[in-house]
Amino acid sequence: MSFLSKAGMVIIIVIVVCVTMWAIEKRSLYADPDVAPQFERAKTDAKPLIAALAQYYASHAYYPKSFGDLPPANTDPGGFIYEVWSMHRVYNSLECAGRSREFTGFVAASSDYERRLAEFRSGCVRGYSSFMLKSPRISTAWQINKGVVAYAEFTSQDAQWSLKWCRDQRPGAGDCRRTVFNESVPR
Repeated sequence: MSFLSKAGMVIIIVIVVCVTMWAIEKRSLYADPDVAPQFERAKTDAKPLIAALAQYYASHAYYPKSFGDLPPANTDPGGFIYEVWSMHRVYNSLECAGRSREFTGFVAASSDYERRLAEFRSGCVRGYSSFMLKSPRISTAWQINKGVVAYAEFTSQDAQWSLKWCRDQRPGAGDCRRTVFNESVPR
């Protein structure tokens, strides 16, 4: 057996093991008796936030940059994470849309990049055409799920809820529910 065929077999075995582990993790989460009630509670708890976001969209034709842009009366995030991505930006002008190229794709590191990006977002990004809302962590009953961070996720593009999960790779490194793509401005 040649080296390439051995390497190919190893790759296939790794892929099969990964897919199998993912399927076992998914099945154990969906079967966990604590998950379904908390998933439903997260959907109920998010209704005021989703209604406020929908009202904002109806008034402005885009979603806000953060919860802070919503009227304060009904925007207690309650542990929910509001996430918006650059691919869904709504720009103030065509000039701003053209300037966005400076911040996409491969960008060479420069000492003032973060400052320029923050200025661009502040001056050129009006809002976003879609968002994701992620619930607080859903605790699990089964030991097999203890290392998994489960949460409910709502996406505005299809107005659907789904059960998602991730693993905190390094303790203390942050919340795995937060992605590097999130442009939401902190409150």
